[in-house]
Amino acid sequence: MKVLVNGTPLLAPLTGIGQYIRHLFTAMDRLALVDLCTVYGIRIEDGFQLPAATSAHTAQRLNRLLQRWMPFPRATRHVLQQALFRYRSKAGLKGAIYHEPNYLPMPFDGPLVLTICDMSCFDHPETHPVERVHVMEKRLPAAIERADHILVISEDSKHALQRWFDVPDDKITVTYLAADARFRPRDNAQLQPVLSELGLDPQGYLLCVGTLEPRKNLQTLFTAYAGMPPALRQRFPLVVAGMSGWNTGALMKDAQNLIHQGQLRLLGYVKDEQIPSLYAGAAAFCYPSRYEGFGLPALEAMASGVPVVVANRTSLPEVVGPAGMMVDPDDVDAMRESLLTLLEDGSVASRLANLGLQRAATFSWERCARETVQVYEHIAQVRGLEG
Repeated sequence: MKVLVNGTPLLAPLTGIGQYIRHLFTAMDRLALVDLCTVYGIRIEDGFQLPAATSAHTAQRLNRLLQRWMPFPRATRHVLQQALFRYRSKAGLKGAIYHEPNYLPMPFDGPLVLTICDMSCFDHPETHPVERVHVMEKRLPAAIERADHILVISEDSKHALQRWFDVPDDKITVTYLAADARFRPRDNAQLQPVLSELGLDPQGYLLCVGTLEPRKNLQTLFTAYAGMPPALRQRFPLVVAGMSGWNTGALMKDAQNLIHQGQLRLLGYVKDEQIPSLYAGAAAFCYPSRYEGFGLPALEAMASGVPVVVANRTSLPEVVGPAGMMVDPDDVDAMRESLLTLLEDGSVASRLANLGLQRAATFSWERCARETVQVYEHIAQVRGLEG
């Protein structure tokens, strides 16, 4: 069975969707479950592999040039990508199933599997750029109608999708994500080389990972952290790893005092090979996001043996379960008290770290890959495609 997957998000610094594509199709390729073809920007290649760094850098430079010189770069790129996709996909892909993991599919004359990670553009449009919301409102309904089957990454995402669109249960499958095997506990000797590069000490910082954007709720975290005793803030600086997203002006203003005191460090984009050690070296992990389709960073922290505090909203309780502390994302005091407990009470931190390891082990990319292939097989049977 031939499957065409859009891997274009792999050409940019990896966000949640990029990580989903990377791990799902790496597992699928390793298991040799289907015959994969992958779209990388304007080309289609046999098999699945992460694009070379040079390809990713070239794509990023091209995007910057388009943004600088073209008045409507997003629309222009979209039209160009659609035309090239339609042209290239006609050759040698007859009978293929097209899997679009990033919401909005390209033109394709064949079966479509669509992954919808969350419905935040509809549930909380104020947390996205206006242009993105308009594009989703305009194009997603038709994509959902066109899709043979829709994959979601949590029960919460399924319920959100069905609140907005009349999609029957038998057209939706929940496939949980997982933490990659790279995320595991590490001793100080293993951690030291990477953490030294980042200017950090093992078990000497509080960590948060995610794009700097409104729905990640970092302002509440900064306020909670700023209310902790100064001595504890000096001992455990707050480290945030993630690219700057949009509408970060107010957030950066709130952060300045902590940054000047050396108690808040914004690392920006962290190299992929450094991320596992950054997780494993943290004393505690906080993920105060108001809205998540799954919340993979929390699971990655748990797999790394780090106790977590998460918001008690959307999919996070579903993923973390009883293995972490949960707080209302608007309750500054509760967030502060939870962080204090993890940083000051070693017995609680150790117990939750162990529970987190057990919980993370129940999720598997191999299972996600096999469940996704079962969807392909069902569509192939219904459509009468050759195996």
